[in-house]
Amino acid sequence: MRWITRGAVVATVAILCHLGISQLTATEMAGPIEDRAPVAASVRRADPLRIDDVLHAFGHVAPADIIRVSMPRYAAPVADILVDEGDLVVAGQILARIDRTDIRRDLLQAEATLSATRADIRIAQSSLQVAATDIAQRSAELERLERLAQTGASSKVQRQDATRALQQAMSEQGAAKARLAGAQASETIARLELERVTTLAELMDIRAPVAGRVTAIMLDLGDTPVLGDPVLSLAVADQMEAVLTVPPHALASVSLGDAVRLWAPDGAEIETSVTRISPSIAPDGGLARVAVQMPDGQSHLSGSSLRGKIIVDQRVAIVVPTSALVALDTGPGVFRVVEQRTVATPVILSMRPGGAQAEIVAGLPEGAAYVAVASPLLRDGEPVVPLRDLRENGAKQTLALYLGSARQ
Repeated sequence: MRWITRGAVVATVAILCHLGISQLTATEMAGPIEDRAPVAASVRRADPLRIDDVLHAFGHVAPADIIRVSMPRYAAPVADILVDEGDLVVAGQILARIDRTDIRRDLLQAEATLSATRADIRIAQSSLQVAATDIAQRSAELERLERLAQTGASSKVQRQDATRALQQAMSEQGAAKARLAGAQASETIARLELERVTTLAELMDIRAPVAGRVTAIMLDLGDTPVLGDPVLSLAVADQMEAVLTVPPHALASVSLGDAVRLWAPDGAEIETSVTRISPSIAPDGGLARVAVQMPDGQSHLSGSSLRGKIIVDQRVAIVVPTSALVALDTGPGVFRVVEQRTVATPVILSMRPGGAQAEIVAGLPEGAAYVAVASPLLRDGEPVVPLRDLRENGAKQTLALYLGSARQ
């Protein structure tokens, strides 16, 4: 048995000598390794990027401007409705017709009244002419009697009767003038009434005041709407807008003209801008409203819900993935790569929405290389080798550090 053991030892030594025992011994005697093999790391370049600060919101599509078309100034039943909801109309187009039976009767009566007053004027004018003629005759008679009185050919009684007759004629002339003035006033009133009724007759058709799309019809055939009440509504120029709701505290960051990106229910993406801002008027501080103009041809989305993204700020900054952040004694930092070694670099940062990225406010120079996927095992001064060309910084970094397996 002792001889078997000794034989195994001799065989093992012979095999090791054949594999280079002298080199193994020399390595062991050389002491510890002075420089470890580099770690393979995902490295990215700190290139400035344009970033957007956005405010997410939800809302609906509605007409940008609504006009209410009122009932004409004459109460009468609706005789005909010539449009349907959703129809496009032009300015002046007849939307509905009102029954004209009563207005025609009023028109005939106004015309008859005007004719009667004009007849009264003619009669008063004739009476005035008769009175003027009578005055002239009475005046001439009085003058004749006064001349005769100088020779004693006329009596005082005759002259007194002539004077009274002249005064009577002048009184009748005054009455004729009054009747003429009254007839003329009545003619003016009758003419104005005829003009009013004629105008109403011409306005019995309900017409579109502007071009647009019919959004609502608030009457039925046979109805007699109240004067001044709206009977139809029009979306002016068929222009739509998206009304987005935002929290009141976020309204201060929104300005007129801010870029907005909308996503319609059909998946269409719409680029537009803020056109109106409406703070909340609710006593409990409800949601505020931000209106943005919709492009032409979007009326089919009226009433639809959509989501939007208001771009409240745009700037250029350095953005790093949160996988690059490490905790240093002084606070957050990143590992820069300088001459194939890591350099722990403190940074000032602000987190981006979503938590996957951080904006570097200070500490990381533009163009500097940094480890995009850091690890608690990585240390300051660690030798590293980039896994890919730094020019590929736009690619998504998913490679982790090969710690352990990459070390010798």
